Amino acid sequence: MSTASAAPVGDSLPSGIPDRQGLFDPSTMTEAGCSGAYQWTTWLDTNDPTVTEGDMEVTKHIQQLFASYMCPVPIAVEARTVFDDAPSSTGDVFKVSITDGFLCLNPYINGFKQKLCTDYKVRYCCPASTIGQTTTTQVTPTRASCGKQSFQPFQQRIVGGIEAAPNSWPWIVSLQQNGGHVCGGTLIDNRHVLTAAHCLDSGRMNTYSVIVGLHNQQDLNTGHTQRVSIQRMFIHEKYGRDQEDNDIAILRLTTPVQLNQYVNIACLPGPDPPVNANVIVAGWGLTTESGSPSRVLRQVTLQIMEPRCSQVYSSYTKERQMCAGTAQYTKDSCQGDSGGPLMYEANGQWYVSGVVSYGHGCAQNGYPGVYTRVTHYISWINSKLNAA
Repeated sequence: MSTASAAPVGDSLPSGIPDRQGLFDPSTMTEAGCSGAYQWTTWLDTNDPTVTEGDMEVTKHIQQLFASYMCPVPIAVEARTVFDDAPSSTGDVFKVSITDGFLCLNPYINGFKQKLCTDYKVRYCCPASTIGQTTTTQVTPTRASCGKQSFQPFQQRIVGGIEAAPNSWPWIVSLQQNGGHVCGGTLIDNRHVLTAAHCLDSGRMNTYSVIVGLHNQQDLNTGHTQRVSIQRMFIHEKYGRDQEDNDIAILRLTTPVQLNQYVNIACLPGPDPPVNANVIVAGWGLTTESGSPSRVLRQVTLQIMEPRCSQVYSSYTKERQMCAGTAQYTKDSCQGDSGGPLMYEANGQWYVSGVVSYGHGCAQNGYPGVYTRVTHYISWINSKLNAA
């Protein structure tokens, strides 16, 4: 999704604009109803609409981008077009709620997929005393807190291919070669990274490093990132460049990384996500098959799609691999996402269930992505973590 330079778009409306032009949640709210101990925030517009992504003004995203303008628990939201027109006048398909924000859904609805969403803005009714407060707490992760974040991720299930909230997936690493991003990976303890075998060339180990705590590939000076070189590569013994099976590897770092609110470890082993379960993949890969790598970490929500992969990939093995995509085949991982995690939430913690492996292009119709099934390799992973 293309993201405009996020900024407030004004503190008030021109006089004479009636309440009915806004769309509220709850529907009983009015402009005048937010008064006394409550007040409206400034109008906020974080995204430009696109044909493929619609226009998403997501509450959690706004709370993190505009912490000084927002409150932790708003009691109402209002949406309008950036021209102060009513959403109902646009012909768009949309949803508005305090929890989600405003979502223009044209790309996901048959008959509307080619209609570009109008550009929308939102504002929230907040307890006046809480505007500018944040809900972020700082934690020092331990194994008991694996798979937990200080910065909450976006989880709107209809939304795919959006910029992730910064540091909301603190176990995702950027695997770099000669200083440039090549693949993703997952921090599974403070000295080991899980990734894909096809990302690595063991003969050039000294050219690789990993960066943890990263969101923007062009901004390494946030004070949150750590770059560490590779001491040892463990590539699965049965992986070969001429095959797509056993596509898994472990990197041992030269020094342990410091775990903090920006850097944590993912949980494993965990339950395998069932068929149709929602999972999330995140990375800095290409945003389209022929496009450019993403500058910022992006995420997409997919569903487990067994047995589709066994029908379209002759090399697919359910025992060792997982299959994920969307029913419309419009969302997928792509080149540069390889090695990164397919993540599944269970009991309030995030598990690395799969490793991005291969597919037929990116979001090609009828072709989900294939992911290495982590639970099959737990014994192998443990043997490498304990190796001298």
